[in-house]
Amino acid sequence: MNSDTDITKDTRHVRHILLVTVVILLPGLLGAIFGWVHGLLPLLIFYYLKRYGKIKGKKYILFGCALACVAGIAFQMLEQLLFSLTLIPMGFVLADSVENGDSISLAGIKGTFVLAGSWVLVTSVLTLGLEHHPYTLLISSLNQGMDEAISYYKANSAVPAETLFLLEQTFVQMKIWIPKVMPGILACIILLITCFTMAIGNRMLHKNTGSGPWPEYRYWILPDKLVWVLIGSAIFVVLPMEPGRTIGINVLMVSCLLYCFQGIAIMLFYFSKWSVPLFLRTLIYVLLFFQTFGVILLGILGVLDIWTDIRRLNKTEQGTDS
Repeated sequence: MNSDTDITKDTRHVRHILLVTVVILLPGLLGAIFGWVHGLLPLLIFYYLKRYGKIKGKKYILFGCALACVAGIAFQMLEQLLFSLTLIPMGFVLADSVENGDSISLAGIKGTFVLAGSWVLVTSVLTLGLEHHPYTLLISSLNQGMDEAISYYKANSAVPAETLFLLEQTFVQMKIWIPKVMPGILACIILLITCFTMAIGNRMLHKNTGSGPWPEYRYWILPDKLVWVLIGSAIFVVLPMEPGRTIGINVLMVSCLLYCFQGIAIMLFYFSKWSVPLFLRTLIYVLLFFQTFGVILLGILGVLDIWTDIRRLNKTEQGTDS
């Protein structure tokens, strides 16, 4: 009986280690299909550390990383492996933030800066063996893709001259603006990974252990003073001055994404309060997230919550305190 129990435990441990290994390696092996798995790695690290404790969780992560490194060397995918490993520190930092009793905002700031720092460090290391910085190569590859697209359309006689002219002008403008807004795009990607890790990890812990490190996502709220960052960046965008306008655009992109997250929290709050059926929830998700207007609406909803307290969370807290 005890031997069966020990075998079951050993099998479970092996599964956890292999899961870490697969999540690290899969995007590098089949990036075209499983590139999105990169975003799951910080979540897995954070969840293991908080679900199974530091000692056991670190063992799963350490052995999983060791196997991934061996396989990465064998498959000659060191660059992809190195990028995957840059996502691991954020999971550790978020777990430490929970141990320190950090607020949601402080934990998110720490996680965001650690992930950004990891990417900067790794790209700087990779630059030592390259003639150009990976960021420059990214911009160049995007420009090359647009040039190839224009060449393809020019070779296609079925494309009207007016359409071809419009495409050329569009790509010219994109070549001008992509280098300017790319920092904001990358910052939004980092922020998206951080918020996804915190929200889903917190939900998984609530579901599997009965309690999570933070309140459920539908109760999350941004600091009130953050709205001035949004307003200030919008003012810089309107002013015809450089580099103020470019900085303002990048900061505005990040600020709008943050308030979009708060809009989602508000939506989830009322879904739960009104017991909206799963089918209707799914339909609303599709309508909102696959349309630009829906994302803008969520952002506006998040901003309005700062002044109107749509969920009445402050009122509830005051009632509890009294």
